[in-house]
Amino acid sequence: DRASQRTPPLPLADVSRVYAAYDEIKAERHVMDFDDVLLMTVGLLGERPDILDEVRTAYRWFTVDEFQDVSPLQHRLLDLWLGDRRDICVVGDSAQTIYSFAGATDRFLRDFPTRFPGATQVRLVRDYRSTEPIVAMANTLMAEMGDHGGRLVSQCGTGPQPEIRDFDDEVAEAQAVATHVARLIADGVPAEGVAILVRINALMPAFEESLSALGIPLVLRGGERFFERREVREAITRLRGAARGGEITGGALADQVSSVLSAMGWSAEAPRTTGAVRERWESLASIVDLATGHGAQGGDLASLVDELDRRAAAQHAPVARGVTLATIHAAKGLEWEAVVIAGCADGSIPHSQSLTPEALAEERRLFYVAITRARRHLLLTWARSRQPGGRGARQPSRFLDLLTSHPRSDAGAPRSSVRRGSGGATASRRGPAACRTCGRSLVTGAERARLRCRTCPPTASEVTVDRLRTWRLERAREREVPAYVIFTDATMEALADTLPRDTDELLAISGIGPDKVDRYGEDLLALLAEARQQGADSP
Repeated sequence: DRASQRTPPLPLADVSRVYAAYDEIKAERHVMDFDDVLLMTVGLLGERPDILDEVRTAYRWFTVDEFQDVSPLQHRLLDLWLGDRRDICVVGDSAQTIYSFAGATDRFLRDFPTRFPGATQVRLVRDYRSTEPIVAMANTLMAEMGDHGGRLVSQCGTGPQPEIRDFDDEVAEAQAVATHVARLIADGVPAEGVAILVRINALMPAFEESLSALGIPLVLRGGERFFERREVREAITRLRGAARGGEITGGALADQVSSVLSAMGWSAEAPRTTGAVRERWESLASIVDLATGHGAQGGDLASLVDELDRRAAAQHAPVARGVTLATIHAAKGLEWEAVVIAGCADGSIPHSQSLTPEALAEERRLFYVAITRARRHLLLTWARSRQPGGRGARQPSRFLDLLTSHPRSDAGAPRSSVRRGSGGATASRRGPAACRTCGRSLVTGAERARLRCRTCPPTASEVTVDRLRTWRLERAREREVPAYVIFTDATMEALADTLPRDTDELLAISGIGPDKVDRYGEDLLALLAEARQQGADSP
């Protein structure tokens, strides 16, 4: 499953110690978290039949909403409450299963007719929220996923066509979205009837600033405001200290900021994980990106700190009602008259960490949830570059490519020819991989990628590995993606170990497919040829 394929942020032994310390702190403070409530309730009811009988006597009928998001532990508790009775009604939608990272599974929803033979099934396909064009877009997105419960039928009549717009960079995107929101409000849509939804927290700061610049009130859901985040406050404090003390001089402003933030664990390469670790990195990356733009305009470290303080002050104005800025996960179950889904670039949605078919299917369901939050107005946006003047190497979300049958505005006509590889290179099927040093079968994904088992030492030249990493970092900066999106460390080591001579040998390495050969093959083969020549020239 997805959890088994994630790279943990810490070694498993350290994770175990962290959990043990966490449990000790809870015990010392006599507190419990939500998982404890469930676990202890299940344990209590399982060990105390008298209490279980009282619960079953007190509660006969059960109704469970959002049944597609039930975890195995929650389902076990429901089973205990229910016993052998059939007095239960559940409501769910497999197309809205978006919490698998928290243990949710729609298996219980799909298996419900088997668990309760003869249960009445009512298909709720009438949509009383969204207009026909929005429902049509949602149906188009999910058409290939046959188990999502069927096509919705709008009961709200026609309305404005959804729009897809692209922009040169994230700054232009945020400013245009703020202008779009201001126009909606001027046309009579209340501010609280508008939402801007993003896939990840790191995309929020630009929209916070653009809305604040136009005086549009803002309500944040699903996370702290950017300048309220702990890592952001700490970063600004450190930068202020460095500016006052004159500790860092010379070099580009972004390099100065990176040097200061390195004390907080900042590095140019993104962590290979999601969750809090990735969000912290994204917050600091936003500050480094701001420094890049500020430095290009002639600013120094002191003026950057002043700019950060100004932005923080502008975004702390108290608000009661306002435009909602939220992650898509936080928007689940909510609806607005007008919705903007921003940051619809590949790597954002679907997220760059979503590599398996199951993970991509969940990203598609997440996008479906976002689309179906809108009642009447829907705008989807993406930016070709992160910063003004960038190379524009980003591509639109592959999900947008599924929606090209929908009318678009002339100004926002999408580049629908999303690149999927030219098909010039083809991959062949291979048998079980063996270690190229000792010949033993390779078990783990990392071993297969490196083409050697974990007990055999690497044979690659460190110089070659360094040159490959430098090349990878340059490509990552050009495309404005984390380095591992280009190639993982394991794939880089395999390249340095084997020094492929042609396309077929490149395709023999795990992690390199036809698309990457089309995109990077020529550069790689030239670089590896130089490495072979240098090896031959070495004494």
